[in-house]
Amino acid sequence: MRLLLIFISIAGLIIGCASSSKNSDRLDSLENLVTLEQPDAEPNEKAKVYIDSLKTIHHNNSRALLIHGTFPDGCTKLGAVSHHTDGDSLSMDISAWRNPNMMCTQALTPFSYLYDDLTEEELDTHKQIFINGTPFELNYE
Repeated sequence: MRLLLIFISIAGLIIGCASSSKNSDRLDSLENLVTLEQPDAEPNEKAKVYIDSLKTIHHNNSRALLIHGTFPDGCTKLGAVSHHTDGDSLSMDISAWRNPNMMCTQALTPFSYLYDDLTEEELDTHKQIFINGTPFELNYE
């Protein structure tokens, strides 16, 4: 009887955890997640950033934009991400930088970035987002 009670308690705990909201913290599961980095006093030059796809995900009880892309080498850092609306268009500016004095691997380096500064209304009303002038279709989770 005691074994049955223990089993039921453990099963209830597992079911409770499995059914938790879809807003659970999934940042650990996102591959190649980067944050914004500023060069400060480090020598730097503007670098290219290539965007592959956009997707909305649930994060911290709201929706956020997950940006997938690649850097041209292993030393490039994401510098700034901002957005603005112009009429019916939603545009984003994404910039990157690198230290020109560093030896870097010359291979495309994948990255993901979570941008949570868009409102629900902006995400709902814009199915196409321009990033650095290039249009991207918005995919939904």
